[in-house]
Amino acid sequence: MAYCLRFFQRRRRWLILFFCTLFICLCGPSLSFTASTSVQVQAQSRSLQQVANEGVARYEMDDFAGAIALWETALEQAQTNPPTADQATLLEYLARVHRRIGQTSTSLTYWESAVEATEKLGDSQQLGRLLSEQAQTYSQLGQYRKAIALLCGSHNPNACLDRSALSLAQTTQDTLAEASALGSLGEALRLQRDYDGAIAALGQSIAIAKSINQTTYQTSNLYSLGTVYTRKAQAQYRRAAFAQTAEDERNATQLEAKATGFDQTAQQYFEESLAMAQQQQDVDSEWRSQLSLIPLYRRLGAANLATVAQSAAQSVLPQVSNSHQKINDTITLANLIQFSDQTDTYTLFSQCFSNSGNPEAQRLLTEAIQQAQALKDSRGESFALGTLGHWYECQGDFATASELTQQAELAADQQLQGRDSLYLWQWQTGRILRRQGQREGAIAAYQQAVNTLELIRNDLLVSDRELQFDFRDTVEPVYRELMALQLAASETNANGKQSTAPLPAVSLGAATSTLESLKLAELQDYFGSDCEIVPFTETQRGLVGAGSHTAVITSITFDERTAVIASFPSGDRQIAWIPQAATTIRRDINTFRRQLENYYDPTPFDTGLAEQLYSLLIQPFDAPLAAEQIDTLVFVNDGILRSIPMGALYDGERFLVETYATATVPTLSLTTRSDLDPSRINMLILGMTETATVEDTFYDALQYVDQEISAIQTVVPNTKVLRNQSFTEQQLSQELEDSAYSVLHLSTHAQFGVEPEDTFLVTGQSEKLTFGEIDRLIRSVSSRDEPIELLALTACETAVGDDRAALGIGGVVIRAGAKSAIASLWSINDAITADITGQFYENLVDRNMGKAKALQAAQINMIEAGIRPSGWSPLIVVGNWQ
Repeated sequence: MAYCLRFFQRRRRWLILFFCTLFICLCGPSLSFTASTSVQVQAQSRSLQQVANEGVARYEMDDFAGAIALWETALEQAQTNPPTADQATLLEYLARVHRRIGQTSTSLTYWESAVEATEKLGDSQQLGRLLSEQAQTYSQLGQYRKAIALLCGSHNPNACLDRSALSLAQTTQDTLAEASALGSLGEALRLQRDYDGAIAALGQSIAIAKSINQTTYQTSNLYSLGTVYTRKAQAQYRRAAFAQTAEDERNATQLEAKATGFDQTAQQYFEESLAMAQQQQDVDSEWRSQLSLIPLYRRLGAANLATVAQSAAQSVLPQVSNSHQKINDTITLANLIQFSDQTDTYTLFSQCFSNSGNPEAQRLLTEAIQQAQALKDSRGESFALGTLGHWYECQGDFATASELTQQAELAADQQLQGRDSLYLWQWQTGRILRRQGQREGAIAAYQQAVNTLELIRNDLLVSDRELQFDFRDTVEPVYRELMALQLAASETNANGKQSTAPLPAVSLGAATSTLESLKLAELQDYFGSDCEIVPFTETQRGLVGAGSHTAVITSITFDERTAVIASFPSGDRQIAWIPQAATTIRRDINTFRRQLENYYDPTPFDTGLAEQLYSLLIQPFDAPLAAEQIDTLVFVNDGILRSIPMGALYDGERFLVETYATATVPTLSLTTRSDLDPSRINMLILGMTETATVEDTFYDALQYVDQEISAIQTVVPNTKVLRNQSFTEQQLSQELEDSAYSVLHLSTHAQFGVEPEDTFLVTGQSEKLTFGEIDRLIRSVSSRDEPIELLALTACETAVGDDRAALGIGGVVIRAGAKSAIASLWSINDAITADITGQFYENLVDRNMGKAKALQAAQINMIEAGIRPSGWSPLIVVGNWQ
């Protein structure tokens, strides 16, 4: 028995290990395979060695169910305490076969048992190998931190913890295991968006593989590097798209050039991997490389090469090993064929294009369904059925589309792990019903999709997106299309003119509730895999209640118009429609933002756009705001409206801030209302007065920071200051560990951008303190009895037109566990900042005002002193306004 297992182990173990490690499958539902009575009886009449041998033979014939049945029988016979090497090896087999067919959770259970058995056997070399595979399974489940902990315990492969997979491989001089652990670490880091770390780890793995002439490892690592650079390119394309919406053509051109450079690097790695795979006659690796090259060639404008790669992929497909991964890739190929005029497959789940009726795509999807059914892979079957249903949706054959979509729903709902496709088919049902004019049925289907998203939001957003999930194309539209249906009943004028209406309150409430859900999902997508966003319960929400003087203004943007909903303490809701296309509003907002930023314009401030925006957003509610004696407005803004300070709107005589205290919240369901006790303020101030250079970007000295700090210390006695060289990440971490600060005030350059990695502070030693690092530092103390009440960031910078940047400002507050923030939307004259900040804290402490009213009073003083809106308006209250 032992010889049989070792023979199979020598022949296939590391090949299977490496492919499973570096070519991640979409995690699938936990199916159960039950051996037939005849198989069990036959197994009992044979030796353990014969049973294991037959399991190997069935595995190699792609009879995975038969292999599982036999190995489970062998494992029952081999059970001993303490475990034997044969028992541990059978556990490995079962773990691998379950991963091969997409049963990730079941696979993980077997890996854990195999690791436990191997630890008891004291086999350090084998333990290191198993930890690599266990870690890769955690990566497939989206648990990247656990994967990295098992592989190294650090993002730096040169500083791994003892007993980690990489450390054990190095200690036992197991170069194969070391190369595999580094490859697994590179994949985990890529999935966690640490692209530079991934490149370093994969590069080390390739170097080791070359040194031992291991071409299979080189092929796989080169493919993984191509994937990393593809992801880097996609991030730059997103940044370029935001720059274009901001009409920043120069920056957009530079970002697109950078993205193209990353794509070209990815092309080199994919082509090198492809050449090696063809040389080694490695069909599976050849297939994956060809498949990845198709959209990449299209993005680079090499249509002929894309056609060649597509033809090659189609010809190789019949030779590819059967697996859950093959099903996924077959669906991807079908979509690439359908959408041959597109550079990505992000929109494949909802849109139709010129080639949507391609019969070859239909054939491939039918083949994928048959493969999934043969493997009893309900998750793969769900995607194949649903995608074929979309094929028929695009042909206008709604009867067939509905039937296939319902089958996809049933397949997805068999197991919890399939629900990341379930919402897609509920959404698809809603689209089909909407196109057939069945509004109520469509709303019900859309609501089901949203409810499913609420259940699986974290799992969906952390999963490895082999099928090209993208939030803006496959999640956000579900919410927006539902809100459009919910609000359709609230229209009162058929001519499309702006109007207000108190009814129907049910529709307005449903729409604002859907928007809250969208904001939660958006924040989760922004933060990524390692932060779970949990809203407060209904009784804890920071909603305005009867007797208060606060109203909530919520905006919801659609392509052709924008809804503005006002919610009042009395419980009434009213809606106003802005009958302008989103492109028009974005253009006006960008122009207004640039006008506000122009501090040095010698001409008087032109209030034209400020008045226009006031008439659209506030004026429809002037009468009820006055009737309910509102003195504070809380904005839950959507899209581009998040990028401007609402206090700078103008009613023809006064700025909005002169009438109302204002605050903005990313979502009410993550906002608490509580009063700040001025007597208990304990503040840590971090300031930088010197120039700094971070990643080739030069930052001017903030000359008035000392004045700002002195003004704060005058009114807040309990302060600790870290200035310039003392302001380091290490010192900040130490201070947060040693003392419970209720207020963190950062007088330094800060940038908020499209991606979390674009969001950072500049420390006194020219360090880049990223969003993730800030989060980690603040979260380390946020669980204390005294959470951070206020985070002040007074020298922030966000790009014009970048609504994701404003999301990042709110995100720092929410993810760090702070209750609120004072932040600037752009960098302003630091002398004015010092004055406003000093007055703000004086109002907050000495006059016992809430945060929004304390800032309001300081800004009114600036207006009365003749300061332009560019100087006082960018400072906003985010989160709890009390």
